[in-house]
Amino acid sequence: MEPSTPVDEQLEAFTRLVESSPHNLVSKRARDELRSRHVPECVALARMLPVGRQRVLDVGSGGGFPGVVLAIVRPELEVHLLDSTQKKTRFLEEVGAELDLGIVVHRGRAEDLARPPLADSFDVVTARAVAPLDRLIRWTMPFLRIGGLLYAVKGERWQEELAGAEAQLPRSGARLMATPDEVTGGNAVEGSPRIVMIARDR
Repeated sequence: MEPSTPVDEQLEAFTRLVESSPHNLVSKRARDELRSRHVPECVALARMLPVGRQRVLDVGSGGGFPGVVLAIVRPELEVHLLDSTQKKTRFLEEVGAELDLGIVVHRGRAEDLARPPLADSFDVVTARAVAPLDRLIRWTMPFLRIGGLLYAVKGERWQEELAGAEAQLPRSGARLMATPDEVTGGNAVEGSPRIVMIARDR
């Protein structure tokens, strides 16, 4: 058994905070799969993000997946979390303070907050199990600077969603950069996230 690292310890502390929260942050099934699926998938996403001090916005953070995990695994990132539910944003603020993560939490709907100072200001936007791609592209592109990237974590129906978002891409000044198969180079391992990568062109 390998010795735990400070990152491992923080991930376990975060997992326990999710488990002990009195709020329904995640479903019962998700709670049962925190260590086997949700945390490892978010760790894998964190390692896919561009290197360097990127300004990252996690839209629809919910219980902190993937935003809190990104902040733990990649401490050089400037991580902002956005959610519309008060109990979730309060939880995220408590987690940030408890684990000394330096995250910034925003409460509100993406459609309402996509204005200064948040608009046009992020290098990366992440979203996991938030909305179908056509809506997600419309909601997230305004937050990105020109050339910024959306990392959308999708389920098994990503191809169907992508086809449904084809018309939304040009309307939102967006361009498909990579499909899940292209992101992993066709070498996806068990539990790796399916990432649809979208760039803001204008």
